[in-house]
This record gives sequence, structure tokens and C-alpha cells, in this order.
Amino acid sequence: MITFSNEYPKDWGKIANEVKERAGWRCEHCGAHNDRESGHVLTVHHIDGDKSNCHPSNLVALCQKCHLHIQAKYHPSQEFLPGMKPSWIS
Repeated sequence: MITFSNEYPKDWGKIANEVKERAGWRCEHCGAHNDRESGHVLTVHHIDGDKSNCHPSNLVALCQKCHLHIQAKYHPSQEFLPGMKPSWIS
């Protein structure tokens, strides 16, 4: 049985900032810049849903709009189209 954690690590702020820096402060899905006025506030998404898994390959910078859209519809084992996954999934 796989156990997921809903707890962020103590250094989450630093980790999240590094992910956003790596992405050039742009959403890795739609490319929008971090911009509160347009609703594209940059967040960090855990691809596997486990907040304790902060391996760089499990973290992606997404604006709030994309984050909510993807989180509501995407599951780690799911493919968007047969044989294809989003470019930000290794």
C-alpha cells in the first residue's frame, strides 16, 4: 500500500522558490508569467500528489489556473492522449 503525506516539509518555501526559479517564474504548462493581477500566480504542484515527495522530477511550477485545472483532472498514471504525457513529466 502506498502512503501519501499531506504535510509539506519544513523547508517547503525554499523548495518551492527553487522550482519557480528553475521555471523562470513562468507556468510550465501555459507559459504565463507570475502575475497576480491576471490570476497567474505561480504555485508548485506535486505530480504524484505526495507533499513529502519533493524530488525535482515530482515538482512542476504551475499558475493557479493551470494547477487547479490539472489537479482536478490529472492522475499520475493517466495519459492525456494515447502514448503522450505532458512535457513537464519526465
